[in-house]
Amino acid sequence: MRLDVRASRELLAAIYAIRSLDRTIAKLNRQQTKRVAGPEWKKALSERADTRLEHRVIVDTAVVSVSDQNVRIQSAGKGRPLTGGFNPKTDYHATEFGADRDRRTTYRRKSRKGGTHEVTRRAATAMKPRNSSGYVFFPAAKEMIPRMARLWVQTTVRTIATAFEGKQE
Repeated sequence: MRLDVRASRELLAAIYAIRSLDRTIAKLNRQQTKRVAGPEWKKALSERADTRLEHRVIVDTAVVSVSDQNVRIQSAGKGRPLTGGFNPKTDYHATEFGADRDRRTTYRRKSRKGGTHEVTRRAATAMKPRNSSGYVFFPAAKEMIPRMARLWVQTTVRTIATAFEGKQE
């Protein structure tokens, strides 16, 4: 899952300012933005995550990447499969949007005495019920995109002001 904080009218001036910056100042701006935005993004996700699975799949894999054109917020795009085989890269949708909790799975198994029989299980009882607007990532992104845009502009202005003063952080 990922969303880009793309330019609106308010951000265009900041983007043009970033593009025209000296390379070292632009690099410093990207570093400062990432340093401040990363913890804010993780905090917003962790406030919405209720279960350990949501924390492991969505919060623990949260990443912010910054370029001169945008700020990208991502989650569930890195890491290895969890112990039970759940792969956050491919199975995140069940954690974010829920699952059909009444779906039943039937399979054959061997009994202790050697015979076989059919067993019916409800496999998705650990998941939340379906919700098309999401539980963790999308509500957090809806709140954080305007905040990220403001943060990006503020960091750009602060970096340029610091460069004019001749200081480096």
